[in-house]
Amino acid sequence: MASSSCLNLFFFTFLSALIISKSQISDSVNGVVFPVVKDLPTGQYIAQIHLGDSSEPVKLVVDLAGSILWFDCSSRHVSSSRNLISGSSSGCLKAKVGNERVSSSSSSGKDQNADCELLIKNDAFGITARGELFGDVMSFGSVTSPGTVDLLFACTPPWLLRGLASGAQGVMGLGRAQISLPSQLAAETNERRRLTVYLSPLNGVVSTSSVEEVFGVAASRSLVYTPLLTGSTGNYVINVKSIRVNGEKLSVEGPLAVELRTVVPYTILESSIYKVFAEAYVKAASEATSVPPVAPFGLCFTSDVDFPAVDLALQSEMVRWRIHGKNLMVDVGGGVRCLGIVDGGSSRVNPIVMGGLQLEGFILDFDLGNSMMGFGQRTRSDSTSL
Repeated sequence: MASSSCLNLFFFTFLSALIISKSQISDSVNGVVFPVVKDLPTGQYIAQIHLGDSSEPVKLVVDLAGSILWFDCSSRHVSSSRNLISGSSSGCLKAKVGNERVSSSSSSGKDQNADCELLIKNDAFGITARGELFGDVMSFGSVTSPGTVDLLFACTPPWLLRGLASGAQGVMGLGRAQISLPSQLAAETNERRRLTVYLSPLNGVVSTSSVEEVFGVAASRSLVYTPLLTGSTGNYVINVKSIRVNGEKLSVEGPLAVELRTVVPYTILESSIYKVFAEAYVKAASEATSVPPVAPFGLCFTSDVDFPAVDLALQSEMVRWRIHGKNLMVDVGGGVRCLGIVDGGSSRVNPIVMGGLQLEGFILDFDLGNSMMGFGQRTRSDSTSL
């Protein structure tokens, strides 16, 4: 293993088996990088941060659409440097921007220095609780020259953790809100607002550094970019003009708004779209043997064949995001594999929500300043091997 002087960045490691060597990360990383692993029972992705003077890291579920970092502050994490944020502070005002659910207790006629109260939603389970805004310092930087940055987060009641991965203490919100982790780090470090995400069962990465810094020049140049919809409520949403299964275009009218989510394990389609998609997929997978579906899936097979790929045409038919069979099929045991795309019903804000399984293996570059998202399949030649 390379010595600590070979590292430009201190990784917040949370697995004793995770060893960082010089060959595992590009030499020019300047931002903050969080290793990410997958919790198999829930399909959620887990990262950790170090706050204040506590020796215990905070284990968080990665939420690509989350507006704020929140956790149960009573769960094994005690920091003497943690401070309560007042309702009249600039931090509280930032937390309110674009979030009608947030309210300060000062708005009800209380002291202007009262706490900043927020309504925090657990999107993995669909429940909401009242929390309070706090601040503390987050450690980051090189091993030889560590640094800190002021970070705002919400402290929430323990019951809000329902539905999260075992041992998780809260959620790392990575959305476009002013109070999200990427936005706060960009403001504190005067860096460009961007987010690099790579999901994998064992060696994922979330970083505020550029793709070039984390994965190298070749990986950066291989990405294809598509606009992010600016009218979305802090989430990452792209337009899809058409969908193809095994090269055949579906009779679905576009454009379709596609929201990218990491707390959702599988892609969700509005019912009318799912019906057309499912019929096309069964037809395209004619060499496979269909079997009764296993919940929550609607299509299951027993054959060990190469399953058809799905293409999403983005701003034009020439710009496509191809999702191969390995990102589509879920092994449910007994030799049965199910299509990891499910029927989400008829009442949806966005007709398509792309879940974590379909995002795995892709390098995603969210250029927030320019409202663009780059994507590309990671290759063995890319500079990291986390």
